[in-house]
Amino acid sequence: SLLPGAVELLEFLTQRGIRWAIATTGSKPQTARLLKNFSIPDTAPVVTGDDVKKAKPAPDIFVLAAERLNVAIDDCIVIGDSVWDILAAARKGALGVGLLSGGYGQEELQHAGAFRIYKDPAEMLVHIEDLGISR
Repeated sequence: SLLPGAVELLEFLTQRGIRWAIATTGSKPQTARLLKNFSIPDTAPVVTGDDVKKAKPAPDIFVLAAERLNVAIDDCIVIGDSVWDILAAARKGALGVGLLSGGYGQEELQHAGAFRIYKDPAEMLVHIEDLGISR
């Protein structure tokens, strides 16, 4: 099921001209199933576990996503719902932002180095200025 605000957050970023990618360690078929309810624009790369040799906690999927966006990884914000996402982001100098949808608690994500933590994408969108993104 879709997280509250997920579609709206991606639409907001697209309308603002902010490039984004989907990066997940799932396989291509798993990822295709997960994304069937989204309309992913051609400009948004989708990177899966099938595209890299090492999965998380290695930062390879995030590095590849940044490369496909033609953006330096340390200029990226990685939004993740696991400690491994946040640790992987930090290893490459990206800003890690946590979502409480993956079973990890606020404290665990904070200890991993999350800059901000939100309940879901809807709450993140309400506070998007916290991430240096203006409305």
